[in-house]
Amino acid sequence: MALHLCGKATVIVLVIAALITAFSASGEAPDGASLDPIDVMVEVTLVIAHEPSVALGLQPSIELLAEPRALEHEPPAIKGPIANPLLEVRATAYNSLESQTNSQPFVTATGAQTRWGIIAVSRDLLDFDLPYGSLVRLRDLGNFHNGRGYGAYQTLLDSTDLFVVEDTMHPRKVNQIDVWFADYASAVNWGVRRVELDVIRYGREGPVLDQFFADGAFEVEPRWLAAR
Repeated sequence: MALHLCGKATVIVLVIAALITAFSASGEAPDGASLDPIDVMVEVTLVIAHEPSVALGLQPSIELLAEPRALEHEPPAIKGPIANPLLEVRATAYNSLESQTNSQPFVTATGAQTRWGIIAVSRDLLDFDLPYGSLVRLRDLGNFHNGRGYGAYQTLLDSTDLFVVEDTMHPRKVNQIDVWFADYASAVNWGVRRVELDVIRYGREGPVLDQFFADGAFEVEPRWLAAR
């Protein structure tokens, strides 16, 4: 429509220019009547102003869907823990024995040497909640099945304070950790327990999520540095 109007206006302008030139030369309009160029301009303006409008063919509408429509390109999920996450998991124990690990029982999945304070985690936790290098605190909730012996190992766990994720478990294990013990008897006595796992640091170089620091309980006196 816009192109149509522009073309029509161009033709009209050319006609006006021709009429003005002709009238300027003769000084008279056809039939001996005088014609002012301004009258011609007014007439042309009226012709353009009365150009019929064209209605749009698009009409807005609202559609209520019974089910949400899937996005064509969904944004990737953001991985990472919530602030100060607490996980409740099944906790077993293991030793550096080939029958429990592999042909290199004293080397973890990350290449670290086995020692007290290292834990292995199931692969579902490793992929999202507890990547290698994560630091955690463990709270003993007792026997996994009946809760007996609640807190029996808490003194031992607190003596280490923080455990580090350096190993993983068989793919069939889910929501589970393995606490490393130096001797077989200690691992057997541990049995299958339920523990609350407090994530202190997410990954090896991730943010520190300790509630102690998050609450602002950690304070340091300022030191004045001498100006040079």
